[in-house]
Amino acid sequence: MRDVTPNSSDLNIKVIVEYLIEFIKNPIQKIKNLPHWNWKTLILVQLVLGIVSGFLAGLIKFNIFRILFGILIMPFVSTTAALLLTLFLYYYFQFFENKTEDFRKIFTLVILSSLPFYIFQILSEYFAPVTLIGFSFTSLLGVVGLCENFQVKKNRAYQIVGLLFGLIFVAWIFNRQTS
Repeated sequence: MRDVTPNSSDLNIKVIVEYLIEFIKNPIQKIKNLPHWNWKTLILVQLVLGIVSGFLAGLIKFNIFRILFGILIMPFVSTTAALLLTLFLYYYFQFFENKTEDFRKIFTLVILSSLPFYIFQILSEYFAPVTLIGFSFTSLLGVVGLCENFQVKKNRAYQIVGLLFGLIFVAWIFNRQTS
């Protein structure tokens, strides 16, 4: 399927930044109508969110290794995680909803709903549970996005997101125990 959004091949940084600012101001309304960004824009936004979040988290505690991790590793780890989550949702639709949804649209939902996580992640060096608070907001946006953009029933959306939150919570606990 070809994207026919006007200027969808153009990368307009100003328009993207303005959209993200509006998204932060009103995330519930914005997650209901996902933008039609091309792959280049989506990957760029995902990488930049990972870099900025990781860099600022390292900068707040001023740990050079955390700063380097944030710049060099965090964008690739977060992009891989976003792609895996997108893949999970794509196949969820295939097997449990008996429909095929646009992979790019699912990826857009994953990236935008992750914005609170990235924001709260910055403070995680001082108060580790803030990561879970950010992921809670991410989860709520995910529920709204699944219901509004993919017509998933609300109770099913809560089940899917609750399962994912549970997995993240277990991984977070395990990580806290081993570090």
